[in-house]
Amino acid sequence: MRKTAALILATTVASIAICVLSSAQSSPKRRTPALTNDDLGSAREAVRPPAETEPQPSTYNEPQPGRGAIAWRRDLRRAIEVARAEDKLVVADVYTDWCGWCKKMDQTIYSDPAIVALSRQQVFVKVNAEDRGQGQDFAEQMRVQGYPTTIILDGQGRVLNIVKGYIDSPRAFGEFVREARAAQAR
Repeated sequence: MRKTAALILATTVASIAICVLSSAQSSPKRRTPALTNDDLGSAREAVRPPAETEPQPSTYNEPQPGRGAIAWRRDLRRAIEVARAEDKLVVADVYTDWCGWCKKMDQTIYSDPAIVALSRQQVFVKVNAEDRGQGQDFAEQMRVQGYPTTIILDGQGRVLNIVKGYIDSPRAFGEFVREARAAQAR
């Protein structure tokens, strides 16, 4: 009889512990990023590099290395106005503060001298998808579901190209922008 009571008590305590732990994991206050396949290697979907065995001439002429850092804009509407006036593209980096891949992209792609130089030829804007304002509205409008997401717009605000997830090299990023410029010319 005592073993049965102890077993029932142990089962009840374990059930309560599981319920408490599972509700803590799904709490809206908890902000643990979940990496998806969209976060990893999705740039390869948008820009297909040639196979290593196929020697091909590069069609991307990298800008001369830039000095310093990218002068990020924070106001998307103003960035589109500037792009329209100067016949440039808008490169929108949609990110969140907790996104590890966003931080990696800042460290590896946006700090690269060729991309810094490219930023002088286009209008680069950081869009926080959780700012409860313009950034969040834009992310919802674009149906952004993973971070980072890089969206290229023309001066009219039309989407020319989009990549979900981390772009794995400055060269792939440059090709992504070049493709958008070519789409704009059509």
